[in-house]
Formats: sequence, C-alpha cells, structure tokens
Amino acid sequence: MAQRLIDFTISILASIVSFLLSWPYFRDFEYWPESRTMWWVYFVVGFVLAVYVFYVLLRITRTLFEHDGLDRAETAAAAAAQARESAKRDVGRPS
Repeated sequence: MAQRLIDFTISILASIVSFLLSWPYFRDFEYWPESRTMWWVYFVVGFVLAVYVFYVLLRITRTLFEHDGLDRAETAAAAAAQARESAKRDVGRPS
C-alpha cells in the first residue's frame, strides 16, 4: 500500500512538472483552445491522463525489475545446485 502511495505521489509531481512546462502556451492562447474554459478542460484532462500514464509506467518498471530479480535468483540457485553436484562427484573420485 505504501508503494502505491509513493507511485501515486511521484506521478502527481511528474504531472505538475509537465503542466508547468506547458504554461507559456496557455498564457498566449496560441493553440487549439480559444477560451479560458476550454484551456482548463484541456489541462484537467491532460493532467489526469499524465498521472495515469506516469503511475502505470512506474508500476510496469517495478514489475520488470522484480521479474529480473526472480530470474537472477533462479539462475543463481541452479548454478549453486550444479556446483554442489559437481563437488559431490569430485569427492568420490580417487586422485
């Protein structure tokens, strides 16, 4: 639960940064929305979508790293088992 809260907070902060980067276009009314109301609708919808995209990106990245960690642990366990088996065979062999 704490990790989801952290992801959500990071997503909101990243979205605020994105919002602030688009602020100069808002002040000049140079693009699609011609009225202030349409600009606010545009920003609210964009902000919600940005939060969602950043949140999903963080979750997917964490999942990929968890899967990589599991794969590395399985590989290490298999290598250790193979080393133990090799050591057992070497002990029974006369020099």
